[in-house]
Amino acid sequence: MSLYPYLKAIQSGKHINASRFEVLLKANKHNMSDLGTVSFISPGRYLVSVTDDALLSLMIEKYGPSHSRIHATKQGDSHKHRTHTSYLVAKLGSAATAITCIACAPNNEDSVISNFPKSMPVVLIENSDCFTFSEDFMVAMELEEIASDALVILSAGNAITHKQSLRFLSHFDRVFYCPDYDLAGIEIFETLEKALSDKISFVVPSNLMSYAHYCFTPKSSTHFVKALNKAKKWQLMLVAATMEKGLGFMEQEIFLGERYE
Repeated sequence: MSLYPYLKAIQSGKHINASRFEVLLKANKHNMSDLGTVSFISPGRYLVSVTDDALLSLMIEKYGPSHSRIHATKQGDSHKHRTHTSYLVAKLGSAATAITCIACAPNNEDSVISNFPKSMPVVLIENSDCFTFSEDFMVAMELEEIASDALVILSAGNAITHKQSLRFLSHFDRVFYCPDYDLAGIEIFETLEKALSDKISFVVPSNLMSYAHYCFTPKSSTHFVKALNKAKKWQLMLVAATMEKGLGFMEQEIFLGERYE
């Protein structure tokens, strides 16, 4: 939880949960007494009377949402604000040896997109090894029919959800997403689906269940239950069944077989 919503509530004269706010303050090396005094209103509700308006303003600026990359850097974390341009590592066809870098930026979108026909299928591959050996991997994913004609992109986790990457992908008629079969993979798919709607397909090979014994134990049971529920919500029944059988998640590298070993 961020300090920002509490700080804005205090600025507006609204009640807050002071105990939670104080924990966050201490975690960020601040003290309640530096900001003001607390008055009890009712259980769980407290009013903070600010005695240092300048400090409150500085904290709101520091912990608020960044409005530029420079602002985020001044806040101490440049990654809080995404860059204006995304770069996609790609190749034309799964057997290609030449790698290209596609720069997706607000001011060059039309010129970049014009290099690729809308009808060209796009395959997003999560892992770098699977991208390197994409010819074998796409056979395992049962995508061999489009392998030679596809624009194959290394999706690299959440990197593919960059605003400019999504703008680029929205140009195409068909996008095939090949993820790890875990919570992160499904959540990234949700972001892609929100931007691309029915253009995006979550790729699931028909023999996925036979790999269930390669599943690994998730970080927590909460992650597992959440992933299972999301898989069922999106009608990814084979994914859900495989998770249940293997009691865990599966990384896509396993489909490289001997190469992976």
